[in-house]
Amino acid sequence: MSRLIALFLALAVALGLALLAGRPPAPRPADAPTEAFSAIRALADVGVIARSPHPVGSPENAQVRDYLVLRMNALGLSPEVRPDFGFRRIDRISQPVFLGGAVENVVGVLPGRDRSAPALAIMAHYDSVPNSPGAADDAAGVATALELARILKAGPPPARDVIFVITDGEEAGLLGAQAFFSGDPLARRIGFLVNMEARGGGGLVQMFQTGRHNQGTIDLLQAEARRPTASSLAVLLYSVMPNDTDFTVARGAGVAGLNFAFIGRQFDYHAPSSTAANLDLGSLQHMGDQVTAVALSVARAPSLPEEGPDQVFSHVAGDLLVAYPAVIGWAILLAVAGLLALAVRNARRLGALDAPGVVRGLGAGLYLLLLTGALLHLARRIAAGGGGFLEQRALLARAGVWEVALLLIGLAVLLLAPRLAARGRSRLQASALALAAGAAALPFGWDLAAV
Repeated sequence: MSRLIALFLALAVALGLALLAGRPPAPRPADAPTEAFSAIRALADVGVIARSPHPVGSPENAQVRDYLVLRMNALGLSPEVRPDFGFRRIDRISQPVFLGGAVENVVGVLPGRDRSAPALAIMAHYDSVPNSPGAADDAAGVATALELARILKAGPPPARDVIFVITDGEEAGLLGAQAFFSGDPLARRIGFLVNMEARGGGGLVQMFQTGRHNQGTIDLLQAEARRPTASSLAVLLYSVMPNDTDFTVARGAGVAGLNFAFIGRQFDYHAPSSTAANLDLGSLQHMGDQVTAVALSVARAPSLPEEGPDQVFSHVAGDLLVAYPAVIGWAILLAVAGLLALAVRNARRLGALDAPGVVRGLGAGLYLLLLTGALLHLARRIAAGGGGFLEQRALLARAGVWEVALLLIGLAVLLLAPRLAARGRSRLQASALALAAGAAALPFGWDLAAV
């Protein structure tokens, strides 16, 4: 009984720490110091940009464009509307798809002391999908860029030009970014770029993509970012996913940089509920804190981050981001493998390890994973039916309740595992439970995972 109590206490502490670590910072008020990013100040721009849906080519999008020109003029950025035609080919599906359309990027420049130095670019997109005001995706990014421009303008002149690239047509296929990086003369001046995106209405901001040869970029992130949430694993996973942002185009053009987004509260993603009133101001503040720290450092530095071998990196706690070359990661894995081999050899010498026992242990571990997966999969099929984004919106609407349900299922399997993996009759019960979980998911439609 005491072990069970200790287990629940440990899980409760871990859950509490995870919840605390996942909370965005409190938004700074409108009267925050001039040099500080204020989510409340930025919210005023979000409210105007996300007043209504404004897809590319619509009258509402033209109104947002005109507002951005006024705001950027007031900030001394001398903005220009750059009409162009964006064209893009997508090869990630069974056959190529071609996307194209007229766009109107809004580009402004804050002059630096050395106009010939490689420039820093700050990028976000101002169009939305047709059915959403787009307060998060990407009015939050545009408002962050405007607040950053105010901070830069209020301080000493930057060492290099800072180019604000507010693209159009991102939701239609990255058309504005494609047009800018394929033909705009300013694109050739960019040496480092920070892009802002969102896939949801809240949560901590993730740094999920870098340019190639990112050693200098990660060094910069280590030194400057506030409460960074980033890992090279996320970067690797994103690289094989069929998702793209404007940063994809910049990266393809060989530009170094960082891509930031918050991805929580996904019920609001591309939805009518993505309004300024529903935007998590803590997420907006976290975006501003991250981007401002990095951008000020690059804008004021005498040189840009240097290229170097891609790094293995991960956020540990607070402001601590651990990074090291990939060769060190391989050395660590080899050392672990050597220690495991040594432990196996010693265990066999002592008679504490035999081949049947190893097979049983591996089988028990595999069974535990499969049973947990089957039960969680069954729960999702019961609650949401299909596996698509739209089918699961009911779960996203009550994400907290759903996450608690998944946690309880996982705990139940964990507590049952010792009995289910034991010898004797319990193995029949264990097999029956796993088979029942898979079979129960099949009536919801053909399902390879259930099989």
